[in-house]
Amino acid sequence: MSDGPGMNYPSANPYPIYEPDWAYASNMPPIPQPGIADDEKCFPWKISEAQAAAVSVARLQVPSKARSEFDKACEATIKNNFAQAEQHARNAIGKFQNYAAAWVELGLVLEGQQKPDAAYEACSHAVSMDSTYLAGYLCEAEFSVRNHEWKQVLDAASQAEGLNAEGDAYVFYYRAKAYLQLNNMAEARKNALQAERTDVKHSEPFINMVLAQIYEHDGDNMGAIAELQKLLKQHADPAQTMEAKAYLARLESAHPAK
Repeated sequence: MSDGPGMNYPSANPYPIYEPDWAYASNMPPIPQPGIADDEKCFPWKISEAQAAAVSVARLQVPSKARSEFDKACEATIKNNFAQAEQHARNAIGKFQNYAAAWVELGLVLEGQQKPDAAYEACSHAVSMDSTYLAGYLCEAEFSVRNHEWKQVLDAASQAEGLNAEGDAYVFYYRAKAYLQLNNMAEARKNALQAERTDVKHSEPFINMVLAQIYEHDGDNMGAIAELQKLLKQHADPAQTMEAKAYLARLESAHPAK
C-alpha cells in the first residue's frame, strides 16, 4: 500500500494529493519471538493484533519455522534488502500457505521492488486466506490509493471496519481519502473527523493532512491551516514536516493573517 511517498502541491491544484509515507523505521527494535502480535510490528500501520476482535485459527497454527522465515523477511525489509525479504516471505508462505501476515509482507516487499500488480495480488491473497485479518484489507486499501482506484479503497476499508479497534483510524482515513477524490465532501469530512477522534494518541499525521485538504476544498482555509498547525505541533518526521510547512506557507500566502 506507486505515486511515491511524498506530497506534491502544484499551485494549479485546488487541493493537494497526499500519500502517507509508509517507510520502515530504521531504528525499529528487534522483532520478538514468538506470538500472535509479533507480525504486526513489521508493518507500516501502527496496530497490534492483540487488539483484534477475534484471532483466527490459522494465526494460531503458524508453525515456528514459518514464523522464523517471516521474521527474517521483516529484518531484511528494514534494511531495504527487498530481494532477500521477498525470498524469506515466500519461504514462510511455502511452509504455511495460510500465513496471512506473510502474504501482506510479500505485498509490501514487492511494492518496494516497484511491482504494484503483484503486490496487490499478494495482499488479496492475505484477505482470502484470513477474512478477519485487518492488515490484509489495509494493504489492499493502500495499494488501491496509490493506483487511484477509489471504489476499491472504499470496499477494502468497509470490510476492515471493526476487525481491530486500533485499526479503525486507518479505516476511516482511507474512506475519507476515497470520498475526497470522489468529490463526496460530506462523507469525506465525516470519515476524516471520525479518524481523528479514533486516533486518540494523535500518532498519524496523514489524518490532519486529509482534513486540511477537505477544509481547503470546502473553502475553509482557516480550518485547513489549523489542521496543518496541529500536524506540525504533534509530529516531527522531517519529510512530513517539510511538506506540511510548504502546504501551510501556500495557504497563508493566499490568506494572510489580518
